[in-house]
This record gives sequence, structure tokens and C-alpha cells, in this order.
Amino acid sequence: MDSEVPKPCRHFIGRDKELEELYTMLEENRHVFLCGIAGIGKSELAKAYAKHCKKHYTNILYVEYTGDLHQDITDMDFIDDPPEISEQKRFQRHNRFLRSLKSDTLLIIDNFNVTATQDSFLSVVLKYRCQILFTTRSNLNEYCTFQLKEIKDINILFQLTSAFYSEADKYRSTVEKIIETVHYHTFAVELAAKLLENGISTPGQLLAKLQEERASLDNEDKIKIIKDGQSSKATYYSHIHTLFSLYALSQKQQDIMCNLCFLPSTGISARIFAKWLELPTLNEINDLIETGFVQTTTRHTISLHPMIKEIALSETKPSVSSCHILLDSLQKICLMHGMEVDYYKKLFQTIGNIIELIEKDDMPKYLLFLENAFPYMDNYNYHKGMNGIIQELTGLLKTKNIGTDSDRALLLDFQATLETKPEKAIKLEKDALAQIETITADNARLVSNLHANLGGLYRMNAHPDLAREHFLIWILEINKNPITIITPKYKSVKSAFTKICISNTAGNTSAALVTGSPVYTFCPLSSLFSSSSSNTLKYAKRIIATST
Repeated sequence: MDSEVPKPCRHFIGRDKELEELYTMLEENRHVFLCGIAGIGKSELAKAYAKHCKKHYTNILYVEYTGDLHQDITDMDFIDDPPEISEQKRFQRHNRFLRSLKSDTLLIIDNFNVTATQDSFLSVVLKYRCQILFTTRSNLNEYCTFQLKEIKDINILFQLTSAFYSEADKYRSTVEKIIETVHYHTFAVELAAKLLENGISTPGQLLAKLQEERASLDNEDKIKIIKDGQSSKATYYSHIHTLFSLYALSQKQQDIMCNLCFLPSTGISARIFAKWLELPTLNEINDLIETGFVQTTTRHTISLHPMIKEIALSETKPSVSSCHILLDSLQKICLMHGMEVDYYKKLFQTIGNIIELIEKDDMPKYLLFLENAFPYMDNYNYHKGMNGIIQELTGLLKTKNIGTDSDRALLLDFQATLETKPEKAIKLEKDALAQIETITADNARLVSNLHANLGGLYRMNAHPDLAREHFLIWILEINKNPITIITPKYKSVKSAFTKICISNTAGNTSAALVTGSPVYTFCPLSSLFSSSSSNTLKYAKRIIATST
């Protein structure tokens, strides 16, 4: 199982007392919520605890919370998971294993920034017998909580500053005032030190700028989680925002920050991200890493700190138009149906974040993006993402002036894909076909695919004549193209062949069943859909006569 705990920052200091207190609390309570404001060091303390106390545990597992505990447990990587296992069976295997663990195992669930009512599966996880350490910004006082406060020892925070700012000793008095001004906030201290090291500002200039904010700490809970998941703007947020604005990032760097907002909190390979944005080198990304805005790990993954992400979203306002390069790159991957990528989970999480965060200023492009992503998620049985796309399309297409008949037909087709009751799935596919009154060059391929999907459903449910009828319509609709390769959608069709290759050369329509061989051997259509049913043959002749 791949659940290795990320290593803490090499400059982690000043939390020895908290490490000991955490150990005692976990021994006595088994499940502990490590609470605190953003940027105070909760995740770093959890990682340091895993390293500091590893001798006390047989196993230490790590999960980065992505908004759905059930899905996160499903997505854990177990070595013995069969490649074709369904999501439901995958979850059942993982849940059964986690339930079998005892108190000699530590499970860390990082960034659990929701309430118990927002993720109902929490009650199930809390029945596990292993020790569990959550990190969270949420107020969960009904459980055993450990409130992480600021490091008040200015000598420790000066030592942290010195790790990033080589001239800290020379300007010690001013640096200490900067630490006091940012209210001993660990992340703010680190960003300030890196800004000074890069020569963006002198210590005196930075102190003066921070003092202009005239912020106070009247509210104990300075950073709150509210309904939409965003943090309220308060003292610490203002300090980070000031430090961010002082860098005066180039337009290219701002574009990168804009697109980084969509990455999953677990991060993604810097090289993969650079390829998505068509960046020739990693230089711009490396520069942003030096500022402290972009986080990186020993595995060369990059992500944004939650506070930086909020500021970047506010400052850059990512939209379909401004992020078109990223959307085009992801769309190209999703259109490669026969090719698999090993980072598909992170790809789908990125798409999910795009749905949640992006400004939809180019609706046709956005709808096309969603419609191309759905089938690729289907290849991996990624139902969470598929349901997310269906929910998004359903909300958008309720408005009459948004989308086309083809968009609404595709939505019904997507709903049929996830429908477990055959009769309902068939009705949805028939409703999808009914959306398109006139077949045009633009929608002919969609119509043919809808007939293929409906034929597949009929075949699955023992209606061979109806299946043949719709397969024939499918072929006759698409044979205007010289050659077309279709990947069948439903498993019963896939069991008969992996692909159908349709050829219409010199007026002679033929088909080849492709069962794994790279060579397509064509045969007459009559041998593909042979039947003793005179009605089916008459219907086929009528369609052929009409098409000619």
C-alpha cells in the first residue's frame, strides 16, 4: 500500500512539547483532531509526529483529505488491488482492512477542513480501532481536540527566519519586530524571510508596509471556515496578502499561479504541470518555489499552500478564457481513450477543482471540456467525477439559452451510463435521441453513438432484434465517413469485440471486428448483423435505401 507519510520541513523547530502532548492524547483517546488556523503548522506537526514517534507504531498510514472520506479511502493504493476492480469493491476491501487495524497503527488524515455534518462518513471512520490524527481548520469541539497555537518564543522564530534569510543577524532588531507584527504566524514568518532573502524589500521597508495594516487580533478564531469553504479575510490573511503583493509577479508567473489553483492539495509532478501549460522549462515554477508560494516535496510534486491558493484565486480570477491552455491540454488527454496515464486520479481531481472554482466566461468551450472529460472518467470507473460532471451539466443546462440539443442529449446519455436499472437507462437513451430532431453533419456522430449505446443496452437485456436495429442505424449514420473506429460503451458489447471499425470505400460498406489484433480484417455488414428475422432485414434495406 502506497501511503507513505511526507517528510516534515527540514527546518521544523519549536514544537517538542506539542509532540509529547500529542502522543499522550492519542494514547488516551485514540482519535485526536489537531486544530488551528491556516499556516500555523498543523500538517508539519503531524508529519513530524509520524517521524518522531514511528518506533511506537507498527504501521503509519497517511491520507490527504480531498473533500470526501469515502472516496479518499477508495482511492488508497493497495498493492493487491486487481486492476479492473469496481469502485464499490475497492472501497469494501480497503474499509475491511482499515477496520482490522489495531492501536499499533496510526492513520493521519491531513487537511480535514469540514465539519462532521459535511462529511457523514466521519462517523464510520471514528469506529476504526487504530489511532487517528486529523489536522483541521474546523471547529470540532464535540471530539477530542488539540488546539495548536502560535510559537511565542521569538528566539525560535528568529532561528526559523535565519534558515531562509542569510542577513537576519545583521538586522536582528527589525526582524524581531517583523515577527511580532505578523503575530508570530509561522507561514508569514517564512514568507517574510524568503522575501527579504530575494532582495524584494529591505527589513525596514517590509516592517513599515506590514505596520500599515494596523490589524488587531480581536477574534480568537482569526481564520474561519464558512459555508462556501473560503476563509474569512482577517489578520493573518492580510499579512500573507501583503507579502504576496510585494513580489510584483510577472504576467507569466501570475498565469502559473492562476492555473496552480486547480491542482489537488496532494500536488502533482512539476514536469506534468509544466507540460499541461506548455512551459518550455521549469524555471518559472522554480522561481515561485523560491518565494515560498509554491510548495514542493522530495517527490518533486508541487501545490499551493491553502492561504496562498485563496489569495491567488482572489487576485487572478481564473476563467475558462484565461486558463484555456490548461483546459485544452487536459481535454487532449481525455480524448486519448485508448491510452492510460498513471496520474489519472490527480487529473480527475484537477478537473473537479476546475468545475468548483473556474469562472465560466466561455460556455461552449466549458461544456465541451466537461463532455470530453466524462467518457475518460468512465474508462477508470471514477464515479465521483462522473457524478460531479452530471451535476454541473444539469445545473447549467436548466437555463434555456445555455447549451444545445446535443448538449442535453449527452447529459441524458451520461445519466444512462450511471443508471443501475436497465429500463431507466434505456428510457434515458431514448430521451437523448428524442432531443435531436434533425440530424446534421455536426450531430451525426452523436446520434450514431446514441444508437450504439441503446443497442448495447438492448443486447444486455436480451432484446437481440432491437439491438440489431439500433446497431444498423448506428453504422448507417456514420458510414458517410471513409473510416471510423468506435470503442463500444457497454460491457456486453465489449465482450463481443473491443472495437468496431467501419469502412465505406467506393460505396462498399464493410466492418471489421477488432479483438486485440492491430490488423483490421474487414467483412461484409451482412455477416456482422446476420439474422433470420425478415423484419430486421426489411428494416435494414429501408434504411440503406433511404441513405442512398
